Amino acid sequence: MLRKFVSLMLFYSLLVMLVTGVVLFIMPHGRVAYWTGWTLLGLDKDQWDDLHVIFGFLMLFFGFWHLTLNWRAFVSYFKGKSFVAATLFTLVCAFGAVMHLPPFKNFIDWGESIKRSWPKPKTMPPVPHAELLPLSKVAALLKLSPQEAVELLKKQGLKVSSPSETLKQIAKENSTTPARVYELLLESSKGTSPKPAFAPGSGLGMKTLGEVCRQLGLSPNVCVNRLKERGIEAKPNQTLREIAFSHGLYPYQILQIISGGQNGKVGKVGR
Repeated sequence: MLRKFVSLMLFYSLLVMLVTGVVLFIMPHGRVAYWTGWTLLGLDKDQWDDLHVIFGFLMLFFGFWHLTLNWRAFVSYFKGKSFVAATLFTLVCAFGAVMHLPPFKNFIDWGESIKRSWPKPKTMPPVPHAELLPLSKVAALLKLSPQEAVELLKKQGLKVSSPSETLKQIAKENSTTPARVYELLLESSKGTSPKPAFAPGSGLGMKTLGEVCRQLGLSPNVCVNRLKERGIEAKPNQTLREIAFSHGLYPYQILQIISGGQNGKVGKVGR
């Protein structure tokens, strides 16, 4: 009875992990998923993430339990060619993934292309993760008072309890998306949305320093020197994510430095 229960739970956990793993592999980047209210099979990004995490731990738990129940048989697998082959295959896959070698890199790039293929919002967010900003701050970006923003949305038929509500909360309460809430504010106020340097879904972190510099109309050498002045060593063929994470920063902070839009010290990411 116990063995059957453990085996079945391991199977179900593996099955759910298979589904959630595929979904996470193809879903749009968070900045697009959150802004557009992306869902698949009725579940949003956070719900798919939660499923993946919970069943990942369940798979580990029942996997070790299954291993304990079958320890003698498992130990016997460490003899012979099968053990050597499995070990070598694992090491090759790990090395290839870490070093970004084909075909592992091709597979990851394929997933990235799927993520970028999802429809982009018509109106881009004024700042990264604008859906998490309270209405009062979004109103300030559009040169509106918090109360004006509340009234404008109410005239459009939306329920708004307070200017302290985030765009995400307002969208959820009204069965719409943060992007649509922002669009309604723009349309009603006849304002102009601040144009971001890089639109959501542009994959800023995956772009090389050289690519970003060219988009900004700057020489790669100028960008490298600007970073060097801040104690950041970088090469044009490195991605912004690689440069940022190796120095405890985020990609957008690297962008701020090379574009000259950040004065003073940049705060580091907490470890």
